[in-house]
Amino acid sequence: MLTPRFKLSQDENHVFIVVHAPYTNIGDTEIDVDGENFLFVSSPYFLRLRLPGRIIDSERSKGSFNCDAGDFELSFDKETPGEHFENLDMITSLLAPRDIPDVNPALVEILDEDGITFDDSEENSNDTPKYSFGFANKVTMEFSEIGSEFPQVFELKVPENVAISERNNLRIEYENDKFSADHYLADLYDDELIAPYLSSGPLYEGPEHENVEFTVDDISLLKELPNKHYLLTKTDKHQVMLGLVDILYGYCYDQRTTLQESTVESSWTINKLSSTLSWFCVFNDVKEVLVACYRRALVFPIFRNFQLCEKVKNDLLSLFRKGKKFIIKCFIQIHGLFNVSADPRYILNQLYIKDYLVFLQKCRDEEFDELCNNIANIEIMKSDLELELEELEDAADMVQQEEAEIMENEMALKMASMSLLPGLKKNNIIFEEESDEYETSSSDSSSDSSDESSDDLDSDDDDEAAL
Repeated sequence: MLTPRFKLSQDENHVFIVVHAPYTNIGDTEIDVDGENFLFVSSPYFLRLRLPGRIIDSERSKGSFNCDAGDFELSFDKETPGEHFENLDMITSLLAPRDIPDVNPALVEILDEDGITFDDSEENSNDTPKYSFGFANKVTMEFSEIGSEFPQVFELKVPENVAISERNNLRIEYENDKFSADHYLADLYDDELIAPYLSSGPLYEGPEHENVEFTVDDISLLKELPNKHYLLTKTDKHQVMLGLVDILYGYCYDQRTTLQESTVESSWTINKLSSTLSWFCVFNDVKEVLVACYRRALVFPIFRNFQLCEKVKNDLLSLFRKGKKFIIKCFIQIHGLFNVSADPRYILNQLYIKDYLVFLQKCRDEEFDELCNNIANIEIMKSDLELELEELEDAADMVQQEEAEIMENEMALKMASMSLLPGLKKNNIIFEEESDEYETSSSDSSSDSSDESSDDLDSDDDDEAAL
């Protein structure tokens, strides 16, 4: 059976459900409403929803079929008039869960009915397998040697042999080895190169980012995701939210450096800048994850500039302020980029992105507000990155100062040489005048000599004539 595309909306007293089922036989269609449960069956389609409030099938309920669009358009009354139904646009979370774990009520506390259950029985590291990875570290040996199989995607080759607690240290060592001081300094002083990516304010502020709606393709993806029920410890939940920060920072970096026009390199950028996606790392506080994001943004991509890192952080804040639906839209775009990547990054969708798409729909908006405030209250200094950036910049400034002094000295010497030119020119004139006098006297003496020679010649001539 196929899950049809659907859309829900509401007014004060009604809920409206549109089911897109173009290849159905209307005569075989069955629609049933029971409180918060809605059922639509019409071969080859099957749809079962669990609504966030109760509706009733009464005489005032309406239904029609739009032949041209292939849509069933249904209207039901709310059992409690005026009640507002939350999250009617969270497509996956409305689908009836397909896999609900056998949960022991003595071991868990269900904090809300959103499909996320928190285990308060025992908060210790032994609850999570030491070598696990994937969303909330729920994958163990299912993907053996995954890093070696996908070397273009993962820097950690054998996560099943490296404890979670050791991965960040290994990552830092790897980044220190890959860091290029020359590249960093080149981008620091090349204003023309970096300027286009520093000129704009936060990316997601402005009217063009209001009224976010899911497209037909978005809905098609979300309806195919399994509506999972997550059993997490509070530590798990906290680490999942920090992983969200880590992934979205890479996304925001790509959006800013491509001027919001994703390229064929976008999937590489997001993958590479995320420690979660490339090293299977987990984080325990906001500053730790931001430091990791800044470091990787200064080590791997083509533009490596600390001020650019600050701009991306502000973009991240503006993204979180847009709310849950906008964040889900961003993850849908990431999912698409990974699916069409030249390298096999579809594996990241299986390990992380699909679960995030389901998980995000179950989160409360207040959780994103809290996370946003925590990020805004943290300032990352260059010294926090432990890449010796300040020492590099001081050394570069000294070299520039020395070069400037050398140029000044050379210029001073040239100016001094130029100041001597008038004197040299005057001496040349004197020399020329003396030469003229010499030439005049020489010509006079030559004339005298020639006259004498003429006299002698004349006398000879006279003698010859006399003979």
